[in-house]
Formats: sequence, structure tokens, C-alpha cells
Amino acid sequence: MKRYSVGSDIPMPTVSRMAAYLGCLASLEQQRVTAVSSRELAQMAGVTPEQVRQDLALFGRFGKRGSGYDVGRLREEVEGIFRVDGKRWVCCMVGAGSLGTALLSSRMNQRWGFRYAAAFDSDAHKIGTRIGHVPVYHINDAKAVIRRERVEIGVIAVPASSAQTVAGLLCDAGVQGIVNFAPVNIKVSQKTPVIPVDISQEFLKLAFCIQRARRREQEERLQIEAASGAD
Repeated sequence: MKRYSVGSDIPMPTVSRMAAYLGCLASLEQQRVTAVSSRELAQMAGVTPEQVRQDLALFGRFGKRGSGYDVGRLREEVEGIFRVDGKRWVCCMVGAGSLGTALLSSRMNQRWGFRYAAAFDSDAHKIGTRIGHVPVYHINDAKAVIRRERVEIGVIAVPASSAQTVAGLLCDAGVQGIVNFAPVNIKVSQKTPVIPVDISQEFLKLAFCIQRARRREQEERLQIEAASGAD
């Protein structure tokens, strides 16, 4: 299988779309679909066929023009963009509350090679327990455990008031990237990428899309009524 370089000039929106394509391809594989066109993949991802072709072209040549893509092969090639030589990413969770527990219990990330080695919390009732197979340690032990387990990705699922302190702790312990579920912006060194995940913003986006769809439906209905009246 060919490997495609991930250059620093690849825009983050493109990276987000490539991740979406990977999810779509995995779904198609589960349905035992063997071939997909750029139009079909675009419909699943909510973009245009031209956008799909442009995004894939940034990483190399996939498939043949006019014959679509082999689903299994394309899934492997796109997955190779995110995972180098079968690498598994070691992660930790800071915050073993409802959100943290749900994320730790999910097996979704394991599919793409992300493994939680530890979780951290300050609640004495949680220390020493396990969430699934993930042990929960006291937050004071975070640096030692992160270094011992060679954790590369830290996930923050704590209240906004604690997020910046946790981010600093993770960086000091040597993590290479952070996923932040706390509803606040955190500041770290430029060499440590941070991906913010604000669930409330996703609900706001959904509300906007619903209202837009309703407006379009109303406009179409008014156009039909106007056309009927003209007849």
C-alpha cells in the first residue's frame, strides 16, 4: 500500500473532510459495498463530487477516472494518511465524569488506532477503579503515569475553570497533542496542536440547518402556490 505525505500546507478543513471520508468508507465496507463513485461519497459526506476529487488529489492518485473507487483499498489508503506504518496512538483522559466515562467506554476510537492508557480525576471514589479496561489515577499522579505510559494525546473533559491548568499539566508531562472538550479556549505552546470540540456549537449549527431547511421548504411551497395561482 502506498503512503502519502502529510504536508504542512494541507488546510485543516481538508483534513476534517478526509476524516469524514474515512468514516463513510468504513460504513460502506461494513455494508459490503465494494465500489463507490465520487458523487456517492460526496453525498454521504455532505460535499460536492468536485470537492472529493480535489481533496483526494492533494494526497496522490486514487482510483481511475470514470470507474470510481475500490472501497476497501481507498479506506486503507485514506487511513494511512492518519496512521503511519500501523502506529497506535496512546491517549489519556483527564476527567472521569459523565462525558469522560462515555468517551472511555466507546470503542469507536480503537478502530482508528487510538488507545486509552489512563484516566485521571480528583474524586477519591473513582481513584483505583477502572472504566472498561482503563485505570483511573489521581490527577496528582498524571505526570508520572503519562511519562511511564508514553502518552501522546491528552483528552480534556473537565469543567472550564480547570481546563487551562490541566492543559499546562499535559504539556509539562510531554503530550504531543490535546483534544479539548471543555467549553473554553486554552493556550499552550504552538508546537502542541489543540483540537477544540464544543458540543454546544454543534447543536447551534444543527438548529441553523433545520431553520434553513424550513425556510427553503416554505419558499418552495410559496413558489408552487404562486405558479398555481398564475395558471
